[in-house]
Amino acid sequence: MAVAYGASACFLIPFGYQTHLMVYSPGRYRISDFLKTGLPVSLVYSAAVLILTPLVFPF
Repeated sequence: MAVAYGASACFLIPFGYQTHLMVYSPGRYRISDFLKTGLPVSLVYSAAVLILTPLVFPF
């Protein structure tokens, strides 16, 4: 499950997901905008996955 969550964690670059590309040009965003916002989101998401995956899907 951690691999599945990791595959959906594309917050750092605009090319990771379709909706990011939809707003990238019209919103005049830069790669640095995605990094500034995506890095904290990625860190929180990663921590949540690492903590919650063993609790929700025990062996």
